[in-house]
Parts: sequence; C-alpha cells; structure tokens
Amino acid sequence: MRLSKRIHAIVNSVSHGETIADIGTDHGYVPMLLMRKGISPYVIMSDISEYSLSKAKDTFKSCGINTLPEQFRVGDGLTPIRPAEVDNIIIAGLGGMTIISILNENPVKTGTFKKLILQPRKHSGELRYFLYTNGWDIVNESLAPEGKFICEIIKAIPSGYKSREPLYNKDDIRWSYPVSFLNADAQLIKQKLTYKLKTINEGISNLSKSHDDKTDTIAKLYRDKIYIIDLLTMLKS
Repeated sequence: MRLSKRIHAIVNSVSHGETIADIGTDHGYVPMLLMRKGISPYVIMSDISEYSLSKAKDTFKSCGINTLPEQFRVGDGLTPIRPAEVDNIIIAGLGGMTIISILNENPVKTGTFKKLILQPRKHSGELRYFLYTNGWDIVNESLAPEGKFICEIIKAIPSGYKSREPLYNKDDIRWSYPVSFLNADAQLIKQKLTYKLKTINEGISNLSKSHDDKTDTIAKLYRDKIYIIDLLTMLKS
C-alpha cells in the first residue's frame, strides 16, 4: 500500500508511545500506520457514519491488524471521545473553519488532551488565530505535498492559558504564513511563498484598474508583499 507524503508527515508528528484519536478517520490510514509501525499502542477511529467508518475497518482487516470494536466509533467531532481518553487528537483533511468548530464545541474537553495534530485543507490562518487566542501553543509546523497541493501540518499543545489576546489582527498575513514555516521543507515553502507572491501581485494589478477607491486594500497587499519577500530572503540566507 503506497500512501502519500501527507499521511506519513502526520504519522511522524506522533511520538512513540502516544495514544491517538483520529477524528474523521476516513480510510484510517494514519492510525493504521501508527499501529503497524509500533508508534501508538492504542488508537481510536471516529467518523460521522457507520458507512464512513467501514472504510477504516476494511483497512485494518486487510493489513491484518487486530482491533477491538470500541476502537471504531460513530459520532460527530469529539463527541465519541471521552475527556483525556487519549494523548493526541488528530484532525486531518478538513477545512480550518470545520476544525475550529470541532475544537470549540466543547473547549473543556478539548483542553484535556495533551496534543492536537491538525492538517487543515484551507483557512490555516484562521485556525492558528483560534489556537493562539484559545490558549494553545504551536510547537511544530511541517509541510507535505499531496497531488498539486502543499499541505500544512500543525502540532499544538496547551499553553497553560485559557485565552490570550492576539499578537496581531485576525486578517494579518502572519497567521497564514508564519515565520516558523522557514523550519519546514525549503523547496515546499519556496513554492508556497512564490505562489502567494504571484497572487498578491495579480491582486494589486487588478485592484489598480478599479474605478472604486481601493487604496486601503492595495496598501495592505503591498505590506503583505513585503512580508512574503522578506520570508523568501530569509529562506535563501
């Protein structure tokens, strides 16, 4: 079975001996690899329907990995998982706003887990903003390719604070493109930053042709452009 680099990057975010719950597990590839590699002694897989969960059951059966019925749970978000039942919560392949909704459904329960491993399909900036203002510290970020996409994997732990004032405005580009990206794969971050710079330049060009007053929006795009160029410069140094 050949799995994507995204799947392997998520697996590599789990430390040896940690237990996990994979929310929206789909085919269950991440927990399957964690069990097969001997990284996690216990995994829980949850999904929104018995049909969805059947794909994960088939994966484990085809790989010959023994499981207990209680490891497969039907339910929405964190509902099927008891507080502090596992070390890590994994939510991968969903939109950032959906991940926020899941984590924010029961903040007290969410706070009982030692680590969050999150891989948003989009709205990663909004997710980072939510994590910071709700008392989670991002301790590691990595990038992994999957098809034409460059996926972001965020690892966060409780900071000890229930809430915090944001470092900058919610729409600040630094939430979506943090300096910590520079610790990720250099080629992937270069591709991601170069593409963002291209879209910013296109945005400036299009808005400059508008008959409406877009001065403030264009000014923000220029600030974003300078920031992205600075990141690219740091990447080369």
